[in-house]
Amino acid sequence: MKGGPDFDLSGKKVVATTSPPGAINMGTFFAYKRLEEWGADVETVIVTTTSGVQTIIAGRADIASQGSDEVILGAAEGAEMVAVGAPSTAMEYVLVAKKGVSDVKALKGKTIGMSGPSGFDALLARFALEDEQLDPRKDVKFVQIGGSPERASALLAGQVDAATIIMDDWEELRRKTEDLELILYMADVVPEFPATAYFAEASYWEENSDVALALACANLQANAWISSSEDTFVDYVLQVVPGATEEAARSIHQAGKEVGMWPTDAGDVFTVEGLGGLVDAMVETGDISEPVDPATIADVSYLEEAAEMGCGQE
Repeated sequence: MKGGPDFDLSGKKVVATTSPPGAINMGTFFAYKRLEEWGADVETVIVTTTSGVQTIIAGRADIASQGSDEVILGAAEGAEMVAVGAPSTAMEYVLVAKKGVSDVKALKGKTIGMSGPSGFDALLARFALEDEQLDPRKDVKFVQIGGSPERASALLAGQVDAATIIMDDWEELRRKTEDLELILYMADVVPEFPATAYFAEASYWEENSDVALALACANLQANAWISSSEDTFVDYVLQVVPGATEEAARSIHQAGKEVGMWPTDAGDVFTVEGLGGLVDAMVETGDISEPVDPATIADVSYLEEAAEMGCGQE
């Protein structure tokens, strides 16, 4: 699915980061491919141990497709990052626990695996606990495990009682064991928070506004493509994601659409207000010490212009 104009990005060299390929972030791979079709020379860098902000600041990338919290954390530390879209809007995380732990309240006294104290997964877990009047500092024990695949492995090995992991990892994990169960979708805990974002330094967008507009258009096209056909989505996942299974890809597509992961209305894809809600939450939890003005780190004008140009429409 195209929808919208063509762009001339001939001569543009773009180094772009993303997380390892998974069904949830297929929109990113679709969008980067679209930039190539418009003439850009795109080098995709898979980052695992560093953040998109760190990769950009180090001069190893121009743009990033990573967690939206990175934009806020970067700004809090003085980096002038600006987000222009979101490859996945709703939170892609789920809370998974051992059989017998049927809800969040049952986590009292349990051990929860996390990536680290300032990790997005830990932040979401704290929100879920607080919603049920549990104190994250007293009522549970957090232990540092690593990324979502490592937390999934820790769950499988019985090293922790629960963990917040990405949908992709849960869909594969639940096919390996019957000793775990999904407690809740984090999209239900924080429905207004953007999950991920396309971002770069403000100066990069100023100097490459054509890339920003093309990426916004590709963002809308990717969401429309994902929403249009489960079969084509599944086929693409099987081509791009090593070890992916058709059953898992279909489950993720269905769950993603249910929670609003890939909206086709530009006004729903990424909002300043949603990012502002995440800022407030991160101040409340102590992840950042002072609030960041969301209007300075989010620019939705490219999405709005792309929508007016017909991007993502039949």
